[in-house]
Amino acid sequence: MRGVPPDLPLDRFVGRECSLIGIGRFEIRFLFPDAGDLCVYGGWEIRDGSGGVIDRSRDHADRACHRAHVILDSPVQRFVIIPPTSFTLYFENGHSLTVFDDSDQYESFTIEPDGIHV
Repeated sequence: MRGVPPDLPLDRFVGRECSLIGIGRFEIRFLFPDAGDLCVYGGWEIRDGSGGVIDRSRDHADRACHRAHVILDSPVQRFVIIPPTSFTLYFENGHSLTVFDDSDQYESFTIEPDGIHV
């Protein structure tokens, strides 16, 4: 699948908290118990309530630390899908996580356990 579909099933995340973030060589994984895992291979960014970028995808060598932890344990309030380029999860603490489909060659993200690959 290429492009973020307008009917991407993100409602499963509403009311759920991200309880674990895993950082890999080519991915970052956001785990939402009882809702699924969001594994991002492409572009992503976390913004604060005023729109300032808190953290974003970049090469490991180009960063001193990750700050993605700011969304931990805060329930998702809502989401917005902007097909075919991105979707955003908005958290109760005012932060947001945007995931971009920014590759024509590789998967940008997956949602498990449903096996949704974009």
